[in-house]
Amino acid sequence: MTTAAERKFVNLRKRLDQLGYRQPLGLESLPLVEKLFSDLVHTTESLRSAKLSAGKIEKEFSNYDAILEPYKTENAKLTRENNELHLEILKLKEQSDRHVKDLKANLRRVEHEAADLRFLNNQYVHKIKSLEKENKSKTEKIQQLQEKNLQAVVQTPGGRKRNIPFRRQRMQIDQPVPPSGVSAYPVPQPEDPYIADLLQVADNRIHELQLEVTELQEKLEISESGMKNYSKQVELRDKEIERLMLALDGGRSHEVISVESRSKSNEKLIAHLNLQVEYLQQTNKELENRIQDLLDTKQNVTSEVVHLSNKNEELCQELNEIDHLAQQLERHKEIVLETADKEIGEAKVINDVLQEQNERLSEELFGKTDDKENLEVLLNQLEQEKQRLMEKTENFEIKERELVLEIERMRLEYGIALGDKSPSRLDVFVKTLEDDRDYYKRELEYLQKMIKRRPSPSRRTSEKVIFLFEDLRLITRERDELQSMLDRFEKHMIEIQSNVKLLTAERDRLSILYEQVRRDSLSLFELERCELKTTISILKERINSLENELKLKSNKLAQTSDDSSQFKAELCSLQLLNEQLQRSVEDLQHRLSLKKDELQSAREEIIKLEEEIGDRYTSHDEAVNVLRSTITVLDKEKDSLQETVDEKTERIACLDDNIANKEKTITHLRLTLSELESSTDQLKDMLSSRDREISSLHRQLDASHMELAETGRVKEMALKENRRLQDDLATMTRENQAVSTELEDAIREKEEMKTRVHNYITEVSRFESLMALKEKENQDLLEKFRMVHTQAEDWEIKAHQAEGESSSIRLELLCVDTDRRHLRERVELLEKEIQEHIMAAQAYESQIASITKNMSKLEEDIKRENQDKSSVLADLASVRELCVKLEASKELVSRQLASKSMDYERVSELEDMKSEAELLKKQLSSERLTIQNLETLLATSRDKEFQNHLTSHEKDSEIQLLKDKLTLAEGKLHNREVSLLRSKVAQLQTDYDVLKRQLTTERFERERAIQEMRRHGLSTSSLRASPPLSSTLRSPSQSPERAAVRTVEEATTEK
Repeated sequence: MTTAAERKFVNLRKRLDQLGYRQPLGLESLPLVEKLFSDLVHTTESLRSAKLSAGKIEKEFSNYDAILEPYKTENAKLTRENNELHLEILKLKEQSDRHVKDLKANLRRVEHEAADLRFLNNQYVHKIKSLEKENKSKTEKIQQLQEKNLQAVVQTPGGRKRNIPFRRQRMQIDQPVPPSGVSAYPVPQPEDPYIADLLQVADNRIHELQLEVTELQEKLEISESGMKNYSKQVELRDKEIERLMLALDGGRSHEVISVESRSKSNEKLIAHLNLQVEYLQQTNKELENRIQDLLDTKQNVTSEVVHLSNKNEELCQELNEIDHLAQQLERHKEIVLETADKEIGEAKVINDVLQEQNERLSEELFGKTDDKENLEVLLNQLEQEKQRLMEKTENFEIKERELVLEIERMRLEYGIALGDKSPSRLDVFVKTLEDDRDYYKRELEYLQKMIKRRPSPSRRTSEKVIFLFEDLRLITRERDELQSMLDRFEKHMIEIQSNVKLLTAERDRLSILYEQVRRDSLSLFELERCELKTTISILKERINSLENELKLKSNKLAQTSDDSSQFKAELCSLQLLNEQLQRSVEDLQHRLSLKKDELQSAREEIIKLEEEIGDRYTSHDEAVNVLRSTITVLDKEKDSLQETVDEKTERIACLDDNIANKEKTITHLRLTLSELESSTDQLKDMLSSRDREISSLHRQLDASHMELAETGRVKEMALKENRRLQDDLATMTRENQAVSTELEDAIREKEEMKTRVHNYITEVSRFESLMALKEKENQDLLEKFRMVHTQAEDWEIKAHQAEGESSSIRLELLCVDTDRRHLRERVELLEKEIQEHIMAAQAYESQIASITKNMSKLEEDIKRENQDKSSVLADLASVRELCVKLEASKELVSRQLASKSMDYERVSELEDMKSEAELLKKQLSSERLTIQNLETLLATSRDKEFQNHLTSHEKDSEIQLLKDKLTLAEGKLHNREVSLLRSKVAQLQTDYDVLKRQLTTERFERERAIQEMRRHGLSTSSLRASPPLSSTLRSPSQSPERAAVRTVEEATTEK
């Protein structure tokens, strides 16, 4: 071994000894040990340097927290300001949308009115043309008749006669023309009064349908606007949630976390609103279908009325020209009137019979309901009697046991064998219970006498034992008889239950029959409507045939125009006939007024029936509203629970942040972060499971809108889920308590954060008051952001050197960068939108008043619904309290029964037992009487049900016959009312003239107002400096209302 190796060995040995390594060292392992020792020295040095660098990094990290804290607070302020601005913009958007929707609705209404006026104008123009044609034809006819008339012969003073054409001949009649052989002459057709009534009915019906259509359209527009508002609010809130999620990826401040929790609750509210929007869409579709049907019916009716009015006008023109057909038409009219009188009398009789039958049926329904209530009361009484008898049987068994024990005690005391004695008198009491009662009374008297006489104790005890044994056998016999009676009573109760089931089935069948009758009546009304349409078509065909006949008669008139001299001779007779016809027309009008009154009464009855149907629909709607209110209550409870869960998660997040700031080593921080992340993931999974369960509950609630019985079960399920959530929350609170015990040192920093938050709130209020300096502050913030960005890059370089310990800071800075960019872009967009909406907001203020009124009305309705809901909840609470009280009373009664049974077992005297036996016999007799009464009542109820069943079948047959008669009578009435439409034409013509004049005046005034408004708009537009607004004001397509709004906006902007 060389000297160098020895030196190495000695030096290495010394160093190892200094370090405490006393193990032996060989020469072969010397290079290995040297390398290991050099590595150890290197690692120790690197460890020292690492510790020094770690201390430096910790100091720098604390400095970073102090530097970053004001930027975090400023970032929170900016986020809050941006959120408030965004909320204001959303509100402005909603208000603008509402105003635009209202304006659109007004525009639609005005367009509909303009279309209606155009339609009326076209009709009136058509009528004017037809009237002009009629006037021309009449003037031509008059001229032809004047030309055909005999020329007037004038006698001059010289005795000469001169023929003067174009001058009417005057005749002086000394006496009337002698009566001709013709029995009656043709007279002009008077105006038929039946036309007016049918037209009036049709007009009234059309007016009612138009009102209903307008109401339904308004409701539909309101619902559509509400649906669009909800959908837009949902979209805006989704955008806001996405923006806030992007802004809150870093999770920097407590306020931002609270905003995140609120956004989650808003998302759940939006889901609920989406469900409501779907329901509203369904109702809107139904209303649209209904409105479309009503519009179709309205168009059909209006087209039919217009067609009939045109036909009636043509017929009136031709009927006035045809005078020689008056006789035949008069006869036909008299026949029609006679048939109409007969049919009206028959309709009256049928109406009276139907009213009587309806009253009788209603009385029978009330009687059946009363019988049903009586039967339910009887059932309750029978159930109570059954329970009472069961309790009595149990008492009898207890008393029997006591008697057996007493007899055995007596046997043991006196040693008397009573097995051989069998009283012969027991065979007598098998007949009836009444003989038993008399026998017991006699035996009791006899025993009392024996007790009084008793000469010796041995004799008294023996006789007492004998009588006790006999009483025991009698009591056992009674026990068996009572058991048989109970069996019979149970059989009877089973029969009663079967009868009750039959009654309930009968009631359900009657309700089904009632629904069928109602549906049949509706179908009959539809059939009658179809029949009326067919009768109208038949009338049209008849009118065409009459037109053909009139053409033939006009040809005959052309042939008979040559006989004008005979026509002049018959004029006087026609005048007399006209007077007679006028009198007959007055009589007929009087009859028609009476018939109108009768028809009015029938219509009022129909209206009453429709009101009853409407009341039933309203009752169903109220039930549906009650269910909706319960659903809203459950949703509110769910939201409150969700808010509590969100608050707990917020607290957990705050505690996690404090732990991250306070822990010294990065390794422990990563471990705790992983644990907290796993716990948060578990909580999120639990929350998602809860959300799924809540969504399943929503689906169940939506499915159970029409099933009242299932709502209670759904409530119980929801309560169970809420309890389970409360249990989960309790476990979470326990875990939080465990965490709070470990983090008592972090509470001080939490208080400091609270003070900073208060300072932040004061600064926010100051910034709200200084909104005018917003642009300058934004520029300052951008410069600060650049500084922060440069510092963040420096910190990222240092963090890379510190082996990724400051990765969280870099991520936060990157998030701040992206947030700032998004916020800057969003602020620019918001400023542009604010400038646009400020111009429109001033015009929207006029619509806010009407919206607030509607909102107040809706709030009043909501208050009423809440009051109803509170009353229902109070009733439920009272019912629950009653149930609790009944259960408590039941428990007390059971305890009292147990105590009394124990007291009765302690009683040992025979006299008390006998008195109880007599009381039991009396109760049995009274129960027998009650059972007999119940049997008689059941027999009478069965007879009544059988009779009601027979009467119901008879009534169904009678109702079917009456329906057939009603269809015939209504068809005849419709035929009669079609003729009444003709007299309405003259009134419509006069109304047309008046409306035409009004239209011309209104058009003139409107054109003049438009010209004045246009001039005013041109004068105000010259004052404006901005070219786009002036161009819009100069455009001729602008309406005067918009011009006025623009002037108001200009004045406000100048201020």
